[in-house]
Amino acid sequence: MERLERITITIKPVLLGEIKKIAEQERESVSGIINRYLEEVLFEKKRKKAGFRVLEVVKKYRLDEEQVEKAHEELSKMRKEWER
Repeated sequence: MERLERITITIKPVLLGEIKKIAEQERESVSGIINRYLEEVLFEKKRKKAGFRVLEVVKKYRLDEEQVEKAHEELSKMRKEWER
């Protein structure tokens, strides 16, 4: 199991209420829900940033459709590896 760090945060009561509802519905701890949501948000930010970098490369090197498709396939493979 991955080692976890303990922190203290300040959160809006309405957000905490929603997180508690989700935790109850999914039979998971509040901490588990917050960890999962943070992972999803951070992964999405990294994915978008990588996508913008790919677009810059496509424009810079004027890649054709076949080259872009190959790049997309490679990115898909990388994403599957990241999700492990």
